[in-house]
Amino acid sequence: MRTRDFLIIGAPMLLGGAFLAAFLLRAWKEHFIERSLRAYRSAHDRLTEGRIAKRLLPFPGICLVSSLRHWAFAELFSLLVFLAVVSGNRSASGMAQATVAAAILGFGVAWISLRGAAREALRSVQRDLPVACFLFSLLLESGMGASSALQETSGSIPEGALARELGELVRSRSLGVPRGESIDRSRRRVPVEDYRLFLNHVLQGERLGIGLSRSLRELSAKMLESQGHRAETIAQQAAVKMLFPLVCFIFPAVFLIILSPVILGLWDRLAR
Repeated sequence: MRTRDFLIIGAPMLLGGAFLAAFLLRAWKEHFIERSLRAYRSAHDRLTEGRIAKRLLPFPGICLVSSLRHWAFAELFSLLVFLAVVSGNRSASGMAQATVAAAILGFGVAWISLRGAAREALRSVQRDLPVACFLFSLLLESGMGASSALQETSGSIPEGALARELGELVRSRSLGVPRGESIDRSRRRVPVEDYRLFLNHVLQGERLGIGLSRSLRELSAKMLESQGHRAETIAQQAAVKMLFPLVCFIFPAVFLIILSPVILGLWDRLAR
């Protein structure tokens, strides 16, 4: 191995191996892996918040995404790209090209993954909101206070983006954040019209002191009705979406199976 190759490839690999060995040795200590995972998660949460503040991730609902899995996948993909490019070109220019390619492709993978996760989070909020609204109205009818009912609702609905957002709303109010400010912040975080209507009902009920249970139950019924209409629309669009694979893939195979005896018979007659 030449000196330049050792300085470019061997020394970083030796240094990385030393860090890995030190990490594995420290991992034997109690709770070190758990603390490392918490530090890794908090660092990536701060990274996501910084990218959102700089508008580098301008996706609706990106605040609802737990970003650890998506960033870890992007970093692993970047490492694989870097190793693939370096294995083909071990020079200094190859290292620079590998670094640039890994950074660009890694951020692209994170961009696509986070965008899909943000869309899925908004869909989960829209899906779970009628159940949460109905449960919240039942808890209010039983005599429970609004804050306690909201906390119980966040813990009773299926775990997801809506449960985390309601839990964050309860947590901010328990920390002394003003009621209107916490609701406005939650409204900005979740750009779903049904969720904004839900927050408006909660805010008006607490400000004016009116009964919330009946209005929330009516709102839940309207949400379920609108979800039914959306499901009917998607079902009607399914026939149009199935037309392309039917024409291009299924129909030719069916015609080939049906007409293959006729085609083979004509082939034998023409061959004689």
